[in-house]
Amino acid sequence: MTVKKQAGKAEPDWLQKKRQLATLLQSHFPVLPGQEQWLPWQPTSCTGQENEGWLRHAGTYTALPLEEAVWDYSELLQENLMEKALRWQDNQLFAGHLANIDGGQFIYVPDDCQLTVPLEFTGRGCLANPHNVIIVGARSQVTIAERLMVKSAQGLFAGTEILLGAGARVEYRQANDLRAPVVYTAVHAYQAHGAMLDLHLVVANQGAVTVSASNFLDGAGSEWTTTALLDPGDTGQLRFIPVADGFGQGSHADLATYINDQGQGQVKLTPFKTGSGEPLPLKSMVIRKSGAAKWPLSLTGVQ
Repeated sequence: MTVKKQAGKAEPDWLQKKRQLATLLQSHFPVLPGQEQWLPWQPTSCTGQENEGWLRHAGTYTALPLEEAVWDYSELLQENLMEKALRWQDNQLFAGHLANIDGGQFIYVPDDCQLTVPLEFTGRGCLANPHNVIIVGARSQVTIAERLMVKSAQGLFAGTEILLGAGARVEYRQANDLRAPVVYTAVHAYQAHGAMLDLHLVVANQGAVTVSASNFLDGAGSEWTTTALLDPGDTGQLRFIPVADGFGQGSHADLATYINDQGQGQVKLTPFKTGSGEPLPLKSMVIRKSGAAKWPLSLTGVQ
């Protein structure tokens, strides 16, 4: 990660130690099938472009490039960076991603904040491991749009973590342009009790892409609704892995997957399920364009 230096250091001690620990323990974690397509990563060759398009704001909410936030919001990120939503200890690929994060977005919305204007960030550049951390405090409400334009000469891992406090209401829209030999994109969330996340995913890619959408509903009365639009075009090979977890009474997760099957590309769906076998109510439906009476507008307005 290219970061602003403080006291002659490229990044804070806590982050250096966390990366080192991930590298040290990586081989002890489970192997994710196909991880050899990404591991090991090499240093990215095109530098100086990582900070283009990242959102900056100070006031009611905070937005910073991740490379600066690790200094300015050190305590918050020590506690949350790849710990609750996208957990670095889950497998060797995730540990490798933590060790190699090279840019990203940080957004922090404090408690009791009602934002009526959607936030949008459009980071772009040559990155192999971009990572976004979105933290929304208790009882806050916000809409956020993620529009990355990232390319990599090697395997690309784009991670986004969305952390919701109690009673938070978040609509999150992701429609990225990711170009690499292989792409792994992970949108993982963590919700406290009574939180609601409405997630919109658009994956239109004619390459090899794995999409991991996961949420831990921690506490009673949490709701997760996901609408995914998958378009592999004529050459794409898309794999979609949705997982929900949690044990809060009255919590539930709903998934609607729209597949544009009118090209020659392929989509492989993993059944929507819980990660630990907890009795979390799940609903799932799959709509293919070839048989759909209506085809919805995506969050980008593409029909």
